Amino acid sequence: MGIYRNHSRRAGKAGAVVAALMLLGGCMTHQPRGIDAYQTSGIDQWLATADADAVVYKMAAKGLIPATIDCRIADTTPGQVAYVSKFTWKRAPANARYHWEVGDPTYLASKEVRANRVGLRRVFAKEVRDAASGQRVGCSVWVG
Repeated sequence: MGIYRNHSRRAGKAGAVVAALMLLGGCMTHQPRGIDAYQTSGIDQWLATADADAVVYKMAAKGLIPATIDCRIADTTPGQVAYVSKFTWKRAPANARYHWEVGDPTYLASKEVRANRVGLRRVFAKEVRDAASGQRVGCSVWVG
């Protein structure tokens, strides 16, 4: 009976250690190669432009840059078009410069020209069309 009692105690301690590690370390998820599993305040969080700016600055302070960007139209009211975006992150290479934008395709085309002039190259781009209104929004990340 003593062996079973000792085994039970060790199993209980091991379970407590595993639970503490999971609590401290969080859950682990699989991420594509080269993209770190950094999130803002929640998984798949859509951010308005002002909020996205704040998050990008916060992540830059941690040594991260946007790896990908996703975007969509949040409000299709005529004259009140609003966009939201979300990011995945990767470690910033030494002396990395980057820029990101969200907007209509014509606006993004002008930003593409400007980014190329200062030595940035587009590393990710996406364009979405709202089925109901027909409006389009694009988003891009440039790195140099």
